[in-house]
Amino acid sequence: MKAFFRENPTIAFGLGLPLLLVAVFLLVSGVPALMVAPPQYEVLYATGAYQYQNGVIIGVSEGKVQVSYQGITQAHQNPRIWRYNPTSGAVTEIVVRLPPDLIPAGKASSDDHTNTRLTSLSVPDLAALRVDPASVAPDGYEFSTGTSEYSRPLFTGMFYGSRYRTQAILRKNGRSIRLPNTDDHYYRGATQFIGWVVPQVSPQGVTP
Repeated sequence: MKAFFRENPTIAFGLGLPLLLVAVFLLVSGVPALMVAPPQYEVLYATGAYQYQNGVIIGVSEGKVQVSYQGITQAHQNPRIWRYNPTSGAVTEIVVRLPPDLIPAGKASSDDHTNTRLTSLSVPDLAALRVDPASVAPDGYEFSTGTSEYSRPLFTGMFYGSRYRTQAILRKNGRSIRLPNTDDHYYRGATQFIGWVVPQVSPQGVTP
């Protein structure tokens, strides 16, 4: 075999160059994961957060997540809230219970002001959390959504791709981490960033 390659350097070059490129690609793509520290803060985000006129509204005020429902009818917008732990990789769904007296969709009369009433929703799993809504976490990681910000498997990325697929990620200095349950094949804005779970502040100082 060695003699064959020595006698046919062009073939050897043609076979060796793709393998060399693959090795270089794997090395370069793996450097950020080795050089950049992993995320330190849990992140809250919502999926299915389409921009309808009524439905669940999620925001952060003074370090607390505020969840409310706008309207009096059942809406198509019913986002699901997730809490992702970057240390363990676990993701937990936080249940949001809708108001029990909503009118079934399509049965509200024209006199009903469906887009004006705002009902505050109690979400016990969020009540004890202190949340920072800044776009960048204290450790420098950023939440983003898109089709090309994260690395795809080499051969999948070369030979196949869906321009409609979006994915939410955490990224910092070239390192990226895909967030679970955020795949969407059509709508870029269907995943809503809520905030980073940060330590509570007590009168004596910061507590875990």
